[in-house]
This record gives sequence, C-alpha cells and structure tokens, in this order.
Amino acid sequence: MNNMIITFEDGSKKEYRRGIKFGEIVTELGLDKDIVCGSFNNIIVNYDDPIAKSGKLTLYDINTPYGNRVYEKGLTFLFRVCALEILGEDTIIRIRHSIDRGIFFEVDKKITSEDLTKIKKLMKEKVSKAIPFVKIETTMTEAIAYFKSIGRNDKVKTLFYDKNNYVILYRFEDIYTYVIGSLPHNTAVLKYFDLTLIDGKGIILRYPSIYDGGKIVKYTHHEQFFNNIDEYLEWAKILNISSVGELNDAIISHSPGELINLSESIQDYRLQQIAHQISLQRDNIKFVLISGPSSSGKTTSSRKLSMYLKTMGLNPIPISLDDYFLNRNETPLTEDGKPDFESLRAIDVKLFNNQMNKLLKGNKVTAPTFDFIEGKKIFNKNLQMGEKDILIIEGLHALSDEILKEIPRKKKFKMYISPLVYLNIDDGNRINLTDIRLLRRMVRDNRTRGYSPSKTLASWSEVRNGEEKYVFPYQDNADVIFNTFLAYELAVLKVFAEPLLYKVKDDDPEYLTAIRLIRLLDLVLPLPSDDVPSLSILREFIGRGYFE
Repeated sequence: MNNMIITFEDGSKKEYRRGIKFGEIVTELGLDKDIVCGSFNNIIVNYDDPIAKSGKLTLYDINTPYGNRVYEKGLTFLFRVCALEILGEDTIIRIRHSIDRGIFFEVDKKITSEDLTKIKKLMKEKVSKAIPFVKIETTMTEAIAYFKSIGRNDKVKTLFYDKNNYVILYRFEDIYTYVIGSLPHNTAVLKYFDLTLIDGKGIILRYPSIYDGGKIVKYTHHEQFFNNIDEYLEWAKILNISSVGELNDAIISHSPGELINLSESIQDYRLQQIAHQISLQRDNIKFVLISGPSSSGKTTSSRKLSMYLKTMGLNPIPISLDDYFLNRNETPLTEDGKPDFESLRAIDVKLFNNQMNKLLKGNKVTAPTFDFIEGKKIFNKNLQMGEKDILIIEGLHALSDEILKEIPRKKKFKMYISPLVYLNIDDGNRINLTDIRLLRRMVRDNRTRGYSPSKTLASWSEVRNGEEKYVFPYQDNADVIFNTFLAYELAVLKVFAEPLLYKVKDDDPEYLTAIRLIRLLDLVLPLPSDDVPSLSILREFIGRGYFE
C-alpha cells in the first residue's frame, strides 16, 4: 500500500501517501504560519522530515511547551543576527536569563532607542521573507574549526566536551550556529515578539509564554530579581564559571571540594546577611514570610536562616502554611473537578490570620499540624510568643496580600526564594531555571516518595500553573530575594537524575521531556556528591542532609 493513516492528537484520522513531509501535512491543514514543529510517535519532526508509516502525529505551536521552546530558540537566533547587523559584527551579545516573559541579552555597547527600533524593524523584515533555518550535519572537527575562525570561543568550549563525531548546525542566510534542541522551519512562524531596552545593560527579547494565549503582555521590570542575578553573574565572571564549558573546565582543573565550597560559601554569606538585616530590626519584625516556586530549597533555607538568627540572640519558631490546609473534604475543586491544592482557597486563611494576630498580642494558641494521610488538621501545638521569639512562616502563599493582612507591614519581613540560574550553556544557549527545579524535584520525589520520574514529569505542568497564579505575581512584595542556585549543582544532579531519565521509555508521554533533559545533562561532566556539605540546600534533594 502506498498510503498510511495519520492519527492526530484529538483522535481524528486522515489518510496520506507514504513519504509525505511533515511540512506538507501542515501546509495542507492551513497551519504553516502557526505550527513550529511536531512529533511523530514521540520523535520530533521538522518540516522537511518525511513520514513513512502510520502513527500518531502531534502538532506544536507557540502555546505548547515544546513549541514555545523551539520558538524561543528560533527567535533568539534571529535577534542575534539582526542585532549584529545593526550594532556591528564586533558587538558581544550574551544570552543571560529569563525575566518577565522574555530573555535578557547582555550587550557590550551602549544601545539607543533608535538602535532598538532598527533591530526590531529588521527582525520583522526577515520574518516577512520566511527565510529558512537550514539544518546541516557536519563533523565535530569542522564545526569547532568554524567557530574558532569567527571567534566564538563559547561554542568551541561547548563542543569540546561533546565527544560525538558529528554535530547538527543550523544555517541562517550565511551564518551558522549550534543550538541545543531544534529551530523552526523558517522565520515566518516568528510573528510575535517585542524588544525592551535596559539602559546600560542590554536588551530583553519578549515573546508570549504558554500562559499568554499568543499575546505579548506588558513588560514589568522586577528590579530585585534582575539585580540579584546580575550580582551573581559578576561573581561567576570573576571565577570564570559563567558557562557549562567553563564549569567543566573547573571540574577537571580543580579539586571538586574547592568548586563546591566556593559556591556554598557565597550562598551562606548571603543568607547570613539576610539574617543580620532581620536582627537589626528585631524590635519590629516578628514574622518572616518565606515563599518561592516548587523545589527552590525553601525548607533548608528557612532552617539555616533560623540557625543564623539564633546566633544573633533571636528564637525562631517555624510555622508551615501547609499545616493550615482545609480538611480534605473542604478542599476547593478545579474546573475539571480535581482538588485544587495549589490554590490559596485550599488554605484556612481565616484561622491562620486569627492565630497569628493572637500570638502577636502575646496570647496562647493551639496551632494545627496537618495529617496528610487522614487529610485533616490536628490541633496539637501550643504556641506563645516571647520577647525574643520570631515566627518563620514558610509556604507557597506566604507572600500573598491575604496572609497577615491586618498586621502592620513593619512587623513582617518577606523573602522570595528561588534558584536563579546565572550559568548558561554558551552565549547563545541558556539553561532554563525551571529545568533546574524540575531535576531537583524528580530526584527528591524518587528518593523520598518512590515516585517514578515519569510521574514527576507528568505533574510538572500543574505545578507550573500554580506558580504562575499564586507565586510569581507576588515576588515584588519581597524585601529580599535569596538565590538558591549553586554553580556546581548541575554536575552533581547529573549523577542522580540521568539514570532516572533513562527509565522513561519511548512510548511514554513524557519521553520528549526526558530526552531534552538528558541532552542538557550530556553537556556537563559528572561531579560526585561526597564533598557536598550536609547543610547544603542541594542535600534537600539528593539526601543525607543535616535537616532530614
């Protein structure tokens, strides 16, 4: 038979001739200006890839997680090409980190608003011309020689640690690049973007996230977030560990303990500074509220902070917002009828606020502990605040305006905790900070709960949805941001995470995510965990921590 049956994600089926290219199917469906790429039987396909047998075809646009990542990579390459054309080929442009629905690029030249307008105009012109991103396979030796010839030592260093004999490059006009992942077929799909100038720093390339419905939201500059990563970037530059290639150099050039201890010392020093800041305001501050996205290391951070506060003469009392969950039979439901544990409505906010108000006035309260097996609160903790007592409150919603809303602001100190990644693969490929948290969570879930890696990967979208609604909107409420990322951690996580990811088979819905994370870990040399201190935030995930 010369024909085959393609089954689409919605269950519909259609007959096509064998060997038809993916792009031909997309064009026939009238989606060639929207579909970024696809997967056939759990293998990524691009427009030029032929399909030779019956199977399941999934289409990815900008509103899907995989499509959005490919869109970002294509837009990043397009931006770099256009920026160099306008600013000059001698300009150094480095991808740095994500911020508010965009990617920040550090630029070594002063940029004017006129420059920004020209770059944006040129990008739109190239989008309208549907210029192809051409995939080319070449030898590793030839690729390294090419990048050396154009002075891209960041690419040379990345490829040096890749021991494959061949490598895939992409050509755009007469420029070649090395991308971790895939690029779109051509520029026509890259319709949605905007540029924001950060004076004296660089440019933010903005595009819709999967939560924006294809729309570009208004830019909000998170000053604390930006400055925090900027501070660590400067530290990374001084130590020459701002890319994966440089991290690998450090692993083979120094003892593992030196790299680990440097990272830990800088992080501990910052946490001690925060403790000192709180101590100086001990007459006012009675509540330290700690929040951040999943797998940020909130538990270890709050306990280490408590240790430092004790050395300063304060008596920290830990309180978890999770202990104030509504009884399970009272938990609100999502639109599809599932318990919505991520929502603030799942917390007994009225009881929590009432008890905290009483404690502040010097009254005794009997606080609950939530029994997660029985699904109900058990009132078994007698609390009363003394002169030196300070409450350390940790939870997903701790920075919400509804928490302690009747207590004066001067009585509260708010901390936002997250791993803010200042390490990148090279100047054109970034490491997604959500991937660091996902790897942490997968390792911890498997170790402490016996969850399969597939189960953790499958639940991640719900976790991320909750963070978008209930965590990220409140980060600007924080008095300080504490960065829990460690420069060496990806090399240690590799040892624990890689075997788990290989357990995800090619017929698993999470297979593509597993392969993507494996590819990231492939770039990093492994680092044994023996020298990781027991007090390290990383121990919260890999085990053998002091607080376990």
